[in-house]
Amino acid sequence: MKQNEAKPYSPFRAFLAKFLKQKMAVVAFAVVVAIMFVGIFGSFFAPYDPHRPVTAQYPEKGIDLDQLTNTSVVLEGVMSDGTTVEGSELTRVQVESENRRIASVRQSQRGINVNANTSGFTNATVEAGEVSGVFQVVVEGESQFEGREAVVSRLEPVHPEGVLNEGEEFQIDVTAVLTDGTEITDRGEIHELALRLYETEEEEDTSGFNAPASNAEAIEGLHFQSLNEEVAAVDENGIVTITGEGEGIILVQTGPVKSAVHVQAGGTAEPVLAYLTISEPNVTLTDIYKHQPPSSVHLFGTDHQNRDIFSRVIHGTQDTLLIGFVSVAIGAFLGTVLGLLAGFYGRWVDSLVTRMTDVLLAFPGILLAIAVIAFLGAGITNIIMAVAVFTVPVFIRIVRGSTLALKEMTYVEASRSIGVKDPVIIFRHIFPGTLSVVLVYLTMRIGVAILIGAALSFLGLGGDITAPEWGSMLSAAKDNSGTVFHATFFPGLAIVITVLSFNIFGDGLRDALDPKLKE
Repeated sequence: MKQNEAKPYSPFRAFLAKFLKQKMAVVAFAVVVAIMFVGIFGSFFAPYDPHRPVTAQYPEKGIDLDQLTNTSVVLEGVMSDGTTVEGSELTRVQVESENRRIASVRQSQRGINVNANTSGFTNATVEAGEVSGVFQVVVEGESQFEGREAVVSRLEPVHPEGVLNEGEEFQIDVTAVLTDGTEITDRGEIHELALRLYETEEEEDTSGFNAPASNAEAIEGLHFQSLNEEVAAVDENGIVTITGEGEGIILVQTGPVKSAVHVQAGGTAEPVLAYLTISEPNVTLTDIYKHQPPSSVHLFGTDHQNRDIFSRVIHGTQDTLLIGFVSVAIGAFLGTVLGLLAGFYGRWVDSLVTRMTDVLLAFPGILLAIAVIAFLGAGITNIIMAVAVFTVPVFIRIVRGSTLALKEMTYVEASRSIGVKDPVIIFRHIFPGTLSVVLVYLTMRIGVAILIGAALSFLGLGGDITAPEWGSMLSAAKDNSGTVFHATFFPGLAIVITVLSFNIFGDGLRDALDPKLKE
């Protein structure tokens, strides 16, 4: 017995060896398998019901709404001697949001409660007596509010040490702490920043809706004011002159932010509240009612009706694959049968089928599908029929060409000579020879069919526009595409990946099944 006996030739092994050499086709095949798995079993592991708003599903998921829409910031007061007091011990505390439509604020025992109302960006002012501070609130969901310039959160003045006498002078030094944590000590820089921020706000807030609601009047630039001119006077550069005996207060203000400098002239006095500190000068909340951004709770975010996009993309895979596979299967079946008949019989049969094919191919695919939908009406079933009609002429062309070549083969002539019936010759001897070409084009046409089906749904021809189908999702999100990217990005990405995977896989099949290509 020969030790090195060669293995018998296997067409399948030869095809597999050629296909595995095409790395991109192998990867595309793996993606196609994964997409088909999601289409079949995706509804079982989708995290949310794709037809209901996620807020209605949060209780059953164990998600606390208050953690997403509400938060508390801690308020403390810093006295002129450096000691701190808790927010609950402060008197005459007022908190206001510049735009209550975006977020509302109110005082609580723990500090300040912030509640999100809708997507956007606003500032909130906290005032306690003569001093005040600011913090920013960003309710995520509108990308146009990202990257806004930080504003002054508090002013930290340096207080003079000891008791001052009449005629003495000192310069007020102040540090501006911005909402992003940046500290500015140069008075000129603080003044320029305040001018720019004030001018920007004045240009943007022309409607009056976003005007500061606090009692703290917005001051342009860096401003100094003495509350007791008989004790201390201050000029525009922050130079204080002691004019008498007693207790004086110098207010330092920029925009709505105010701090107090305590002046003791000729005697001692109790410390006063100098400025406010806020634990979180930048507060980020979530608009849970629509267009939630991608997060750990919603991987792809939510749409305009607050439905989970990730769950809708998963569920939409089934409808999208249904359109692709069924429409192409119908088109391939009809096109193959007509192509076999036209190629085998020729004469008037070939002429009739060929002229019909030419008429169908004269129309662009999407226009032909729209014409069929216009005749049959909207709906996913009619989309399948429309895409199938658009697919038929392609298969007629390729099968007819293969049949014309195969019917001249010797084994077909031999079958005819011994009286084999035409249907047997067509489907037993000629059809297997066209099968490889049919499989290749069938795979490649699935991607095109998915694209045409999504386009029809996007145009509103898919029937139920609320259905979790990728084209319908794009159509529903197009009105907000200028400000919300994720509602259109993820369904569009799903279409691109699916169509590209089927096309690359089809190219790989074509190369692997081509007998002219050697290993």
